[in-house]
Amino acid sequence: MLKVADVAQRLNCSVAKIYQLIESKRLPHYRCPTIRVSEDQLAEYLASCSVAVGVSRSPPKSPRMKLKHIRL
Repeated sequence: MLKVADVAQRLNCSVAKIYQLIESKRLPHYRCPTIRVSEDQLAEYLASCSVAVGVSRSPPKSPRMKLKHIRL
């Protein structure tokens, strides 16, 4: 079982960010009486954040504007 500080160190982020993830229910955890995260819960969170290979995350292309005053 990992402490919040340990999880923050593993994810290379702040302790405050881990508390935000816990509060928003994105990071599963236990309260016994302090907050603890198991290795399996951390792996589950990381799997939920992964992006499939080959999937483009670029925004959709907008239609081109016609500029009548410019000739190409």
